Amino acid sequence: MSTARDPREALPTILHSPVRLAILGALRHVQAADFGDLQRGLEITTAELSRQLGVLHREELIEIKKVQRHRNTITRVRLSQQGRSRFEDYLAELHRVAFGR
Repeated sequence: MSTARDPREALPTILHSPVRLAILGALRHVQAADFGDLQRGLEITTAELSRQLGVLHREELIEIKKVQRHRNTITRVRLSQQGRSRFEDYLAELHRVAFGR
């Protein structure tokens, strides 16, 4: 019997959601994004994006900041340093699971 660990066990389940993967993937390539831009880009409802951002924020994968822009309050979202590192680790592990390397 093999004692080797199944590589799929290294994949954190918090990141398996297609919406959360899309959010993290979008944030991976920018310094920060406005809530509205994320919502439009991902084509999801305000409620769904809020819910998923809440999950990611509780896990300390993202940072959320309210900023004033003219007379409006804008919600800015960015990957935390820990979030960026964890997401890159996740992608590398996913690659190993998918391609066996």
